[in-house]
Amino acid sequence: MAEVGYFGRLRQFSRNARLYLLHVIGMDLIHGAWEVLFNLYLLAVGFDIRFVGIRIAVLGIAGSLAAIPAGRLADRIDRKWGFIIGDGGGAACALILIMSTDATMILAFSAVSACFSALHHVTESPFMAENSEPEERIHLFSVEQGLATLAAMAGALIAGFLPHHLMVSEGMTLVEAYRWAVHIGIAWWFLSLIPAIMLKRYVSEEVAQARAEVALEERSGWLSAIRTPKTVYHFVVIGTLLSLGAGFVLRLANVFFHYDLHAHEQEIGMVFAAGSFFLAIGAFAVPLVVERFGEVATVVWTRFAAIPFILLIGYAPELASPETVVSLAGLAWVLRTTLFNMSGPAFEAFSMGQLHPTERATYIGISRLFGSAMAAVGGYLGAVLMSNGDFRTPFVVMAVLYAISTGLFMRWFESTSGLSDPSSLRESVP
Repeated sequence: MAEVGYFGRLRQFSRNARLYLLHVIGMDLIHGAWEVLFNLYLLAVGFDIRFVGIRIAVLGIAGSLAAIPAGRLADRIDRKWGFIIGDGGGAACALILIMSTDATMILAFSAVSACFSALHHVTESPFMAENSEPEERIHLFSVEQGLATLAAMAGALIAGFLPHHLMVSEGMTLVEAYRWAVHIGIAWWFLSLIPAIMLKRYVSEEVAQARAEVALEERSGWLSAIRTPKTVYHFVVIGTLLSLGAGFVLRLANVFFHYDLHAHEQEIGMVFAAGSFFLAIGAFAVPLVVERFGEVATVVWTRFAAIPFILLIGYAPELASPETVVSLAGLAWVLRTTLFNMSGPAFEAFSMGQLHPTERATYIGISRLFGSAMAAVGGYLGAVLMSNGDFRTPFVVMAVLYAISTGLFMRWFESTSGLSDPSSLRESVP
């Protein structure tokens, strides 16, 4: 019965939703390759880990400064143009970055790229919410993450194996091979704009009614779209703590595997690809888990279950031999990635359901304002620690902050939504 309902929901996706899913496939192929290669590219052209940390900080600061304007802009323009401008600009910046060796240019275009990324992110979740009904929303968020993850897996495999092949068969240098691998991903990124351009303007009945209600009120200011300030505050705090913790590790994961575990590009690519593959399976299964346990319980227990594996990744060199350390850390990475990120579709569907339609993009802008700033702090501090040979503390900090964030989510929302009553988790727009 559940299987029929699951696939029935998929068949009900609107034309816009299906085109968006096609867009996601091309868009996330480059993300998978980029996560594996770009930090290694910077190290290959002569920069050190501290510079990698500075660039991460610049990304966070620029994304933070751009978040609120992007959110306000996204509330005023068609979501379609948010995708096109954000993704097209990001692809152009990536093309420039992978060809650059000048520190100033790399930092400058990283900042510009972060601004385009902010515009993309503040339009993504509101778009999916507007193109789905409350009862099918979790399915759209789950399928989107599953397809995005599979695309990222393909990108990680390209990044892991293509450079070595090009060096052996074409006689390229390491830097040239990195560039060609990223160029392939960027080509797909540009192609992904085609289905985005084909999107048609659509406003659901829910959103139209909410906008009509807001239009009757006289409110001004950059926070005027906020209708449920307490709920927004809670979601922002939860996300900010996660961003700070993630900043210490996630953007530096390839550096950790390369320097502390002495893994090669192929091994790093395989680890990241395996994480993406199992995450995709988990993402497709999220609606079934939510149907059984509810959105809040799914978020809480998948996030708590991931925390031990964060610590296992960081302490793998002390628990395994040099011959098996990459395998142990890689397995822990896969389990952490799968468990924690399974909470993503459930959290997005739950948060979009709790927020008023007119405040969704503004909330994401505020969340990215604080989240990007904290990710910048975490990324720089994590890079400083790793450059000094301390590869353990970043993972401890990440685990602690993830635990605090998840505990707060459980405290704030179990009483309003229930950890054991899925029926109480339906759309609740004030």
